[in-house]
Amino acid sequence: MLRVVLPLRLQNEVLMMQEAKADCRGSWYLPAGRLERGESLVEGLCREVAEETGLLCQPLTLLVVEERGAHWVRFVFLAQETGGVLKSPSSADKESLQALWWDTVSPLPLRCRDILRLIKLGLDYRRLPSHPSILPLLCPSPFLVLRLLFVCVSDEEMQVLQSAGDSPHLPTVVCTRRGGSILDPLLSLLQHPPMSCGILGVQHQGGDSADGVCFNIMGVFHGPEPPVVEKQGLSWDTIKDEGLKTRLLQALKKNILLPLYS
Repeated sequence: MLRVVLPLRLQNEVLMMQEAKADCRGSWYLPAGRLERGESLVEGLCREVAEETGLLCQPLTLLVVEERGAHWVRFVFLAQETGGVLKSPSSADKESLQALWWDTVSPLPLRCRDILRLIKLGLDYRRLPSHPSILPLLCPSPFLVLRLLFVCVSDEEMQVLQSAGDSPHLPTVVCTRRGGSILDPLLSLLQHPPMSCGILGVQHQGGDSADGVCFNIMGVFHGPEPPVVEKQGLSWDTIKDEGLKTRLLQALKKNILLPLYS
């Protein structure tokens, strides 16, 4: 599970580390790395920043989640510095050669330009947050799971997709495919999946038999009729609780979803 972190300072500077790996030695990148066994996402974030830059940090929010299937998921955090000493060349090791605060304007040889979009996301969020602060909740999951909140909004009513039966609940999907997208299983649920989805929340704990992650995914349809259900055991049900309907409509208007890039 790959994870990138994005610490920023009030001066709109971003924390960068200089690569020590042979194939990209001397180039610069955001602090990044894979989780170690048993780590939570926040623990891995703090460890990587400390190892590669010498600084301590506190996460403020997830900025975006990027994915290329169940075996490649990247969590991008916005974080703030809380202490430590910026790594200098005299402290170079296998993790990095040094670290610096970059103003994003001065010339700097980057390992890959894909981080420029992430840096812009972070700077934009600091100026005007695009969603509420969302941090992972500690909750064990052995697999990568999607918990789906799909609603269909019309002028007359609001419907929600749920399991049919005596104890209805939101549908869940286990993702196992290496390639493609973690959203591919949605194609087997509905005749027309939502054009876009966002993340309401993330749950992860780490540890033996618990190193999966659960994404609470929200998708919205607009129209007089919801899409046809393809999977047996699921159905659309009208939301009769006016309070719940109001809260969902307010959530849609406020754009509370964390972006998911596939």
